[in-house]
Amino acid sequence: MPGWRPTRYSRAQLEERRLAALEWIARGTYKNQEIADHFGVSVHTVYSWKGRLKRNGSLQATVASGPASRLTAEQGEQLRTLLREGAVHHGFRDETWTTRRVSELIGRHFEIWYHHDHVRHILRRLGFTPQMPDGRAAERNKLWIASWKEEMAPELEKKGR
Repeated sequence: MPGWRPTRYSRAQLEERRLAALEWIARGTYKNQEIADHFGVSVHTVYSWKGRLKRNGSLQATVASGPASRLTAEQGEQLRTLLREGAVHHGFRDETWTTRRVSELIGRHFEIWYHHDHVRHILRRLGFTPQMPDGRAAERNKLWIASWKEEMAPELEKKGR
């Protein structure tokens, strides 16, 4: 009876166990149930390992690639050009490219709609980083603010004391 085993294994631990089982499978002297008992797996797992070994010639871990991008490489290059044209050129009120704006731009030009949280991955792949808006009004009057600081701020400080 094998000793304590964790309830969840990391990918590295699972691969290590498969590769260790490979030696037992290659010897051909052990029954499937003996291999399963020794490595703490079901006999069905041993059958799947043997099938995988026969198909792939290895029990090495495979990398999960994820789904293919909906934007083609050509569309990615077009998007890079669109982004470099600037946000104002595409109808936004300032030059800030937020992920929501980029998501809208992709939807308008390529009719591919991404959630704005996913757009940061696309931006990173294209060599861009998402930006946050300034939070200041575009119409603000810098001259008025400067004069207010000179005239009104000292008065308010006096009253505060």
